[in-house]
Amino acid sequence: MKKHAKYLVLAVTLGIMALIFFFSSQPGETSYQLSGAVADTVQHSKVSAITPSWFSTQNFNANIRKWAHVYIYCALGVSMAVTVHLWTRRIALWQQGLLAAALCTLYAMSDEIHQYFVPARAMLLTDVGIDGFGFLPCIAVTCIIIWLLQRRKAEQ
Repeated sequence: MKKHAKYLVLAVTLGIMALIFFFSSQPGETSYQLSGAVADTVQHSKVSAITPSWFSTQNFNANIRKWAHVYIYCALGVSMAVTVHLWTRRIALWQQGLLAAALCTLYAMSDEIHQYFVPARAMLLTDVGIDGFGFLPCIAVTCIIIWLLQRRKAEQ
């Protein structure tokens, strides 16, 4: 199983990247309707009772879109960190973390460039920053967990 784990993790990473590409390929109107449906569901559910007050109801749809960026790029950050770790064992863990962050940044930038060519979508540098808010902490936490597991294994 260990031999095939790196291929499985790579497949998950590529799957998340494909999902991001799919969502970015949606025309602006379709994307807006999807996030609007999610916003309506959240506003009319018990989740709205625990929604922070700073999560403006005036811009609820925009907030849903931004947090979707954070969450999906968090997933990409975790899977990218594990993928890089499994495929580049010869470099230090901190270098693996930097490589994972660089790859996620490049993907976020390419995603924004891709959106420039999609009808009614925009290329926003701020979205790359929001994506970074998702993947950077997740890569850091993943690297810390890997380090702790390596330390524990070395002590045994």
